[in-house]
Amino acid sequence: MLNKNNIRVLLSKMTEDVNSNVKKIKSAFGSLDYTDDDNQSILHILVDDKYDEAKCFLAIKSLLQIGLSPNLEADYNYNFIQTALYSGYSEEFILNIINESLKYNLNVNHVDSDKDTIMHTAIYSDDYLGEIERIYDLLCSNGYDCTKVCSEGRNLLEAMIFQKQYSKEQIESFKKKFEERYPKVQKDNKPKEIKPVVNTVPVRQEVSVAAVTPTLSDKDISELEKYGKVLNKKNYIVAPTIGREKELKNLMITLAQDKKRPLIVGESGVGKTAIVDELAYRIKTGQVPNFLQGKIILEVNPSDIVAGCQYVGMFEDNMTKLMKLCEKLDIIVFIDEIHTIYGIGSTKGKDNDMASMLKHYIDRSNLKVIGTTTEKEYQEFFSDDALKRRFEKITVKEPTEDILYQIVDKVIGDYYVKSGIYFENENIRTQIVNIILSSTEKSHRVYNDMVNNPDLAISIVDKAFAFAKVYDSEFITSEHFIEGFEYCDRIYESTREQAIAKLRSLDTSISKPVQRVLKMNFNRFKK
Repeated sequence: MLNKNNIRVLLSKMTEDVNSNVKKIKSAFGSLDYTDDDNQSILHILVDDKYDEAKCFLAIKSLLQIGLSPNLEADYNYNFIQTALYSGYSEEFILNIINESLKYNLNVNHVDSDKDTIMHTAIYSDDYLGEIERIYDLLCSNGYDCTKVCSEGRNLLEAMIFQKQYSKEQIESFKKKFEERYPKVQKDNKPKEIKPVVNTVPVRQEVSVAAVTPTLSDKDISELEKYGKVLNKKNYIVAPTIGREKELKNLMITLAQDKKRPLIVGESGVGKTAIVDELAYRIKTGQVPNFLQGKIILEVNPSDIVAGCQYVGMFEDNMTKLMKLCEKLDIIVFIDEIHTIYGIGSTKGKDNDMASMLKHYIDRSNLKVIGTTTEKEYQEFFSDDALKRRFEKITVKEPTEDILYQIVDKVIGDYYVKSGIYFENENIRTQIVNIILSSTEKSHRVYNDMVNNPDLAISIVDKAFAFAKVYDSEFITSEHFIEGFEYCDRIYESTREQAIAKLRSLDTSISKPVQRVLKMNFNRFKK
């Protein structure tokens, strides 16, 4: 990890040039998704001590612009704004980084492990005496719920009084502002705790529930991981989906029902699994209704359950242990391609496959299961099966053109963070995204191919960044996307040629000799 002096030197090199800033930061930390021993992201590290505010803001602005999330958490669930508040940065700096973070879906209702909101942190830090109201006004104007209480049960006004650092005049001024927003107060002049009404699907900047860290022990988590993958532990740098609010709402409503389990149905590549990842992400960041707070989602692969079962009864034993553990710990089980549970684990002459056992546990308990499958498999396996009445079908279709644009643009931003490679000329980014969208429309795809968007469009982006890495390129260019299209055999050849022609008109730069040599080798493989 860089020491404080190294960081000061790094920040002194920051300019208005985003690409140059990101390059220097990546070089210093080795990777843009770097975290230290306290799980602090680069954003946290840059504000963990009081550095030059103007230079620090340029670094933060650059990192947010290329896709680093302002909602990343360090140990004790601090976000980087809370870290900056405890470091004693000026009010102007705090307002600037909040304003900038709001452009990138800052969760203004984020709480740390002590249930302190950003405002609680500002009050407890003691560095904003008499100036706290400006931070409060900015947060409130962007959906902040000022009735939240910390783990000690103190609302904002009670926190100010508890600190004993604020004057009577400051407290009275803040109390008046508090009452203007929430006029219901008790006779002792202490505001009542008003429990907010939680929307079924909160908007990221208007979330009214607190982030809850799962309360399971390390032993419980370790036991669960014998059977599958805990989605809550995934490092979601940014939100997994865009524009799937309706589907996510239906998913939450179905999970809230006693008699139904959600079955997400859609063609290959439309983003069924990403919706479950989005739910795990929102649970992790507290953007869910109370009944989902702190829930664990365990992704189970049916083939892993049956793997190694050499003798009769071993599969049933594995399934029984898994189901009882999930029932005991109140786990949400996620089975991707859930149609594969039919027949798996069965022995000759017995009706004891995974589907039969799952029916049994669903009927006798409140076990929650989320499944995904395609329309074809749904009709084949679920149309006349007893499991159909136990599941609620949630249909997922391809995203609209506007949403698809946002998804592809977001994916490019994600690759910025993961690879540290970005456009030297950001102006062509929009044009490239539009070329990808127009070239992957349904009418341009090879007939009867199973692929759909956003998966097809994302695969072209993925291929382009792969070429950039293979060529050790400092920047991603239209040439890399040309090669991405050349390897895409899921759209018609005439469409590929048109897309390549459009891309060539964007960038006439000549690749380095080593890139040409590598390209020749790749062309040999293609033949």
